[in-house]
Amino acid sequence: MKLLEKITALALALAMATTLAACNGTTTSTSTSTDTSSTASSNLAGKPWITTNLQGNLPSEQPSAKDDVYAHYAYDYLSSHQENPSSAITDHAGELQTAITSLVKNESATGHDIEQLRILYNQAADTEALQAAGISEIQPYLDRIDAVTSIDEMNELITSSDFPFDPFIQANISTNDTRTTNIVAINPNLVLCDVLTDGGTYYQESDDQQTQQSLDSAMQTLAIYPTIDFMSTGMEQQNAGTAASTIVAFEKAHGKYVDSPSTYVMADYGAMADAARDSYCTLDELCALSQNFPMRAVIDKMGKGGSETYVVTKKWLTAFDGMWTADNLDAIKTVAKGAILKETRPYRDPSTMNEVLAQYGATAPDADTFAYNACTSIDTLANVAAEAYVENALSAQAKTRLGNLAQNLVNEYKDLANSTSWMSEESKQRVIEKLDNMTLNVLEPTGGYYDYSGLNLTPTDQGGTLFSNYLKCKRYREAYDNKLIGQPAIAASPWYAISPTTNNAFYDSMSNSINIMPGFITSLIYSDDMTESELIGTAGWTIAHEISHGFDYMGSQLDAYGTPSPVYTEGDIDKFVLKSSTLALRYSQIEVAPGQMVSGDMVAAEATADLCGVQACLELASKTEGFNYDEYFSTVSNMWASVLSPRAMQQSVLDTHPLSALRVNVSLQMLDATYERLGVTEGDGMYLAPEERIVIWGDKA
Repeated sequence: MKLLEKITALALALAMATTLAACNGTTTSTSTSTDTSSTASSNLAGKPWITTNLQGNLPSEQPSAKDDVYAHYAYDYLSSHQENPSSAITDHAGELQTAITSLVKNESATGHDIEQLRILYNQAADTEALQAAGISEIQPYLDRIDAVTSIDEMNELITSSDFPFDPFIQANISTNDTRTTNIVAINPNLVLCDVLTDGGTYYQESDDQQTQQSLDSAMQTLAIYPTIDFMSTGMEQQNAGTAASTIVAFEKAHGKYVDSPSTYVMADYGAMADAARDSYCTLDELCALSQNFPMRAVIDKMGKGGSETYVVTKKWLTAFDGMWTADNLDAIKTVAKGAILKETRPYRDPSTMNEVLAQYGATAPDADTFAYNACTSIDTLANVAAEAYVENALSAQAKTRLGNLAQNLVNEYKDLANSTSWMSEESKQRVIEKLDNMTLNVLEPTGGYYDYSGLNLTPTDQGGTLFSNYLKCKRYREAYDNKLIGQPAIAASPWYAISPTTNNAFYDSMSNSINIMPGFITSLIYSDDMTESELIGTAGWTIAHEISHGFDYMGSQLDAYGTPSPVYTEGDIDKFVLKSSTLALRYSQIEVAPGQMVSGDMVAAEATADLCGVQACLELASKTEGFNYDEYFSTVSNMWASVLSPRAMQQSVLDTHPLSALRVNVSLQMLDATYERLGVTEGDGMYLAPEERIVIWGDKA
């Protein structure tokens, strides 16, 4: 889901791209017209369906559920959002902000952690003080970079204890075996991409012209933000665009080697297993890969030198190290400044960014939104905000019901595995072992949230500022993380790298954990008065989908404890790949917009997880007394309800998730329950002949 949100954000910013395309010295023309043509016959019979996610492409009359489950049940939402494209998920995402903002402003809410949150929030909401300060607190660090005249001086600067930034490397707590101790994962600190969620997605290259055009367009849009960052320092737009282009070129040279979602759906299975096994190394081996970059000194500065094992994409590190030369010094300095400006963006004057956004019709965050974003960064007080949300806005029943639902779905997967005919007994045992050891981090990480009792921020009347308190939070979190290295492995390690206020739920293969972030639990996903039919359609869909990722192209490379040992036997791997490839081929036959086909290879992993997840949910439904299938179909469709502008549709080719209409329809048309409950027969749009239906697990697989 997170990637879908990012693609949507990119699409909203595309309106700015043609003017600010000075980032790379070119302009790209993108059509803005609304195309109302359909991609299927007007009676909706057969395949593919009309793409009702595309703005202006909704049939004038509500289709029958037998023809199009998604459009039938989500019709009211799709109708009401034709003028203003949006999605149900993003519509509800602000509920967490509303709850946290209310809590902070309610002076009756007391306690050490809430008070720290309130201090930071009030400083971030003080727009006058931020505008008066400008970038004065950040400028000295930029000046130090400008003063560098050699690669040796750059090495000295970035490893200095009084330089509080690590502009090129991230180091996060991870695991190499959930039975052992915490280790450290090394990743690039990319200016343009969020490597922890997207990897090198936007730096990838494609032989497909449609995909490559979308990648280029997305990169052009991403480059807008460093352009504005440099403009905030007083740099002219043309020079700022040149600086952004420098960052693009430098990062693309090594960023394309970072693992991305597409890597795992396009790579050879055996090659992926080899890459997973090859990603672990000692500190000496890590440093040996860094002949030019001062890796050991950087790791020591971060306090991460005590890890017994490190995880790194070696191909990326080799490419990055090759860029760390005197010939690239000017680019290295530009990237360093870009990284600092990106990192400090939530903690300095936002006026320049807001002015540029407003010029191009994009909505700039108000003071409360800016303050909320500053407080919910992983480097500040996201854990405090998330814990407060769970304690004050959600009931105790929420955690219990969601936890029970997750465990019930794990059990359904066990039953499905045991009845899967293509799977050998050896593979089944490994699958069951992995399911038995899957940690369910529901609304809080295993072991609880961070302890912030030792953090004391400085109020404004005592000389504190938003930026100075950000640095305090950052140092506190780094010290906290460092104490965890070498301690018993934490199955909730991803919570230490991704903000729990993120509107997301995900599976992490290294810790073999399902993670239901508090930011994901909006009223769309959960309320105490939801029926089980509705809950299985919202949270159930997502949890079951994520469980499946433990056994897909990437997840099945690691065993129950997160070590690189394939879950499937060699013979079963071929059978699984054939199943998933057949589903990919089915998607590749679907035209989602005139001339725009689905990339089956791109969506294969997520489409497989959708199908397996829906199957598990419907298996659970069959055992739930009084289950209301009409409620289930309605809830599923309305959870994924979305309307995309033509621009956003162009970007959708980069998303590893299928379009929401297809996620619902293609998955449901494969399963017998849909035919039985809706009365779908030959000639209906949802109909597929039995021999064409694809099932990955279970007795009909």
